[in-house]
Amino acid sequence: MKRLVIYFHYDPQGVVDLPCRYAVEAMLPFGRTIFVTNGTLEPESRAWAEQSGAVLQERENRGFDVGAYRDALLAVGRVQLARYDELILMNYTLAGPVFSLETMFQEMESRRNLAFWGLSRHYAMRSKRFGGRVPEHLQSHFLAVRAELFCKDVFWKYWQDMPLPRSYEESIIHHETRFTPYFAKQGFAWDSYLNTEDLKPVFVNPIMACPRELIQHRGCPFFKRRSFFTPYEDELRRTDGNAAAELQTYLSSATRYPVDALLRALLRTQPLSALYKNLHWRYVIPDDTQQELPDLSREGLRLVCPPPLAADAVTQWYWQQSRQWAQDHLAQAVELFRQYPMLGVLCPELPAWPEGLQAVQSAWQMRKASLETEFQVRLEWNPPPAPCAGWALVREAALPAHMWENAKQPDVWKMPLAAQQKGYYSATFYAGSQAAAGMEQLFAYMRGAQRPVTVAKQLARLAKHRLKH
Repeated sequence: MKRLVIYFHYDPQGVVDLPCRYAVEAMLPFGRTIFVTNGTLEPESRAWAEQSGAVLQERENRGFDVGAYRDALLAVGRVQLARYDELILMNYTLAGPVFSLETMFQEMESRRNLAFWGLSRHYAMRSKRFGGRVPEHLQSHFLAVRAELFCKDVFWKYWQDMPLPRSYEESIIHHETRFTPYFAKQGFAWDSYLNTEDLKPVFVNPIMACPRELIQHRGCPFFKRRSFFTPYEDELRRTDGNAAAELQTYLSSATRYPVDALLRALLRTQPLSALYKNLHWRYVIPDDTQQELPDLSREGLRLVCPPPLAADAVTQWYWQQSRQWAQDHLAQAVELFRQYPMLGVLCPELPAWPEGLQAVQSAWQMRKASLETEFQVRLEWNPPPAPCAGWALVREAALPAHMWENAKQPDVWKMPLAAQQKGYYSATFYAGSQAAAGMEQLFAYMRGAQRPVTVAKQLARLAKHRLKH
């Protein structure tokens, strides 16, 4: 089957990262590929694109994926497109492939009755954010359209009449959730490569909710980059919160996909706090295990003790207890650096003491604006893992040399952000008893949230303390 692939890419810094290159190079054997990017590529990325075998098309960053696909289609033209059997519209939000694409393409080639198909589908739901009623649809990260459809006037009218979206939400409303029902209503047959009908009562978006299941047992060659940095609170409303960590573990242990390259790419563009939550960069160490401390300098590590953030006496007491426990288990902490080469900064997990956690949140909000001007990484409302209780073990290679000159008084926030900027992540570690306390705290909040009276009391108490201060 003769194919044309239009691969849409966007990066705010004009970088084509290794995961994108990996995906494009995997698609090249299956069709002529146009690499269309919203914006201007930096020189090294442009050189790669021009030498990759794909056709590079740079355009104004306008119209999201819809604008990119439309410009690329108009550049190809109706006459040239008619020379192909299948058109694939694909974008950079997919990571992979995890294994060969041959099986997927052979399977879908055998299904000659389809006018268009996709990798996966999203099931119907109601969402105020995306226009109210969202119909069941093929997801736009990978759509395949056959000549039976793209040679028709209705296909070109769809693109020519569509208003360019001005936001992510408009892109979903005007294109992703509209494409499938629009052409199905015209009588064109469609289906998805992945069969997830049995998951329909469980998840509306299986590729996000259970990616490991789709890869390991259903032959899905791709997964969403967003699995690793999606808002974790949203995932807890829809799943048990383990999807991203399970996916990373499976990719690392059972496939040859370069997952570390993806993590480095995401550390450059996504908030560390989001990756930290989704990938569970919290390590549990047994309470009663102590070992002889190795030579830190030979391990390329340093122990730093920044002053703890100012807090009340109770918070200070809990932080001191946590710090002492961590120092007694320093040997196990060193072992984590041996096990995880991308680990840059490791600090004790803060105890599940509400006042202490609130103090950290407040301190982060006071510093966030100034840090955004200093570091070229994304920050969000939630703070990154940092040695707020006054203790950190740091890989020397993860921090620039000038930061060691002031190692006696290091900035608690700058260490994780500087490490992130160099491609390393930060994590916390804690005792099993702390993990249990944190879970009980979570359950208490969940139970309280189900009782309006309890929520009202908590809000009143918070308001009283804020007014008092």
